[in-house]
Amino acid sequence: MLIRRDPLLKKQILTIAGPAMGEMIMYMIIGVVDIAVVGRLGAAPLAAVSLGAEVFYALVLFLESLAIGSNILVAQAKGANDPDKIRIYTAHTLIIALLLGIIAQLVGLFYGPAFLGLFSVEPDVYAQALDYLRITFAIAPFALMLYMTNAVFRGLGRTDLPMIIATIVNIVNVVGDIVLVYGLAGFPKMGVAGAAAATAVAHVLGWVLALMVLFSLDQVRPQIRDFLSPKWQSFRDIFSLGIPNVVEQFFNITSHLISIFLLVYLGTLQFATHQLAVNVESISYMPGLGITIAATTLVGQAVGARDPRSARRFAQGCIELGLITMGFFALIFALVPSWVASLFTNDPEIITLAEIVIRIAALEQLTIAFSFVLSGVLKGSGNTRTPMFISTGFTWLFRIPMLYVLVRIWSVPLQYIWFLFVIDWLLRSLVYLVLYRRQHWLRPAYEDTSTDQE
Repeated sequence: MLIRRDPLLKKQILTIAGPAMGEMIMYMIIGVVDIAVVGRLGAAPLAAVSLGAEVFYALVLFLESLAIGSNILVAQAKGANDPDKIRIYTAHTLIIALLLGIIAQLVGLFYGPAFLGLFSVEPDVYAQALDYLRITFAIAPFALMLYMTNAVFRGLGRTDLPMIIATIVNIVNVVGDIVLVYGLAGFPKMGVAGAAAATAVAHVLGWVLALMVLFSLDQVRPQIRDFLSPKWQSFRDIFSLGIPNVVEQFFNITSHLISIFLLVYLGTLQFATHQLAVNVESISYMPGLGITIAATTLVGQAVGARDPRSARRFAQGCIELGLITMGFFALIFALVPSWVASLFTNDPEIITLAEIVIRIAALEQLTIAFSFVLSGVLKGSGNTRTPMFISTGFTWLFRIPMLYVLVRIWSVPLQYIWFLFVIDWLLRSLVYLVLYRRQHWLRPAYEDTSTDQE
């Protein structure tokens, strides 16, 4: 294997992938802490925080997905050793983040009540969830600027910076939750509003820290003229690469909601087991997603440097490391599925069914890893459209129609539905394999432009 023969390559990948995984874990913990702290107040506050957080993060992270364009362009500029382009793309990213943040803020504040009204919740839950949204959406511009600035850092290969900032954000959120939710240290007891306030303060502080770091880096620091005289071509560059990713995220979110709508017809036991298995598998995604970020960044830098040999080397190394790390989870899922399930529940019926489902999930770990990493490789080369077409096509032309047939027409048990997911990821990985072997993604590394598409 290449990463075994080339320890430096493995170190380069892990230097980016490791902190990226840490960052994802840190932001996931924010939601876990909010639920853990508020959950002690009762069912209504817990439901309110869960619902409010789902709405807030769904909109903010959906808009943040546009930042993949900034990630790619900064990586390519870094590889080309072009600090002027890095500075310009950074400034334009901040402008876009501010504008999108204001849009999210207005949408959340004005349409939040109507959106919450779509959910059949009790009046007390609705009122507390609305309080959560009003507080969190008030700082939406800061949250967007924080997350999109992190994309710039990733493009530079400095995933350690977002991880450090995320750790500080977490600490502030934990302390804020305990103090404001329960009313300690002289503060009033705010309940759900306290959890929202803690999240808001933590994100604003994270934004301040991100800007301080950003303006301390000579190769990134934007000039005033970059903000006062924006270049429309730079906006177009970011949007041309980012919009396919936004579209992909939109259809992924929509398909997720439709899948939940269909799977509830299986009954409480099977649906609960499915959700448990999804949560279990989401843990295995983290190393794969971290290595995917490394693939996008390293391939992007190699393309910017017009170095096809390094681009191919980085791609192969990321593929191998992705298969190894997610292959490790495949072994755990296959060998001790009941133990894994018992970490999340003590219900014997759920554990019995989950044992079967988690063992089936082991079959898709390698194909998920391959699909994730190859998606990152294509995006690093400047091709964000092909991953969008693959993801959207397989989800809406295969997975959702077959899910409807299996659940609503044939009424098959849950384990057969998970075989559908295995087949889905297998087919996607085969398509990515064909594209990878054709090596069209390497063309930008040979040419004067990085806008070629598959």
